[in-house]
Amino acid sequence: MKIQLNEQLSISKLVVGCMRMNDWKLSVKQVVEFIEWCIERGITTFDHADIYGGDHRNEALFGEALQLEPTLREKIQIVTKCDICVPNAKNPNVKTRFFNTDKQYVLAQVNESLDKLKCGYIDILLIHMFDLLVDPSELNETLQQLKDEGKVKYFGLSNHSPLEFDTLQKYTDVPFVTHQFMLHPLGIQNYHNGTMTHCLKEGISPMIWSPLAGGRIFNPTNAAEENMKNVLENIRQELGLEHIDEVVYKWIFRHASNPAIVLGTGNKERIERAIKSVDGVQMTREQWYKILIEAGYTLW
Repeated sequence: MKIQLNEQLSISKLVVGCMRMNDWKLSVKQVVEFIEWCIERGITTFDHADIYGGDHRNEALFGEALQLEPTLREKIQIVTKCDICVPNAKNPNVKTRFFNTDKQYVLAQVNESLDKLKCGYIDILLIHMFDLLVDPSELNETLQQLKDEGKVKYFGLSNHSPLEFDTLQKYTDVPFVTHQFMLHPLGIQNYHNGTMTHCLKEGISPMIWSPLAGGRIFNPTNAAEENMKNVLENIRQELGLEHIDEVVYKWIFRHASNPAIVLGTGNKERIERAIKSVDGVQMTREQWYKILIEAGYTLW
């Protein structure tokens, strides 16, 4: 259940998204047990960001678990992100959300992440959003320094368009090994704008977040979403699967870019269903296109 991003780096095909980890109400010991449970099932990659939980809060909880059981660190891959500035107690003068890729800011955020995570390095650092004021040459210096200092092994982007990705990569000496963005049957903008095809062009495996549209796959809020639920249910029956979320995962996995899926849940039953979707029966080409068309994609 691994995806090889390059000769040295592999991640698990399913990634635990830690965006709401504090909301799971787990003790530090329970976080350790949860990480161990995931590793036993082949899920070894955990996705963080400096803003998750508010000011590195979720990274801190995860770091307490690693401190309690240090042997876990070498069994997992840690992904984290930075460049989104939000108003909080640490930044009382920040009144408006904005993006910041200035060298000193990125270096400070990475150092804070390392401190909170209680570890010496980050496996993959993602630039969280495209900063319209980015200085690509300065960003290159920043990333190269983090790599030279051994603080970050690999780099990628999150929520960038193909043009934004290519622009930053042109100026950056370190290769971007992955691209994280949203995709689900109720939101296919990254097929419309060519981002999925761009992953094929660059030979990178994307990391897909919000695959279940924040739960709207199960609980439609309008007629179009209700229709999609019915489409997924019909395909579920055709494939002999137990739940429609398995249909969604298989739809995402079907793409030749070899995507990983970020699961934004700590619910073990839901994670087990995602694990089941990795192998087994494959969705047909016609079923795959049926979902895409019902999602609003025009073939010609």
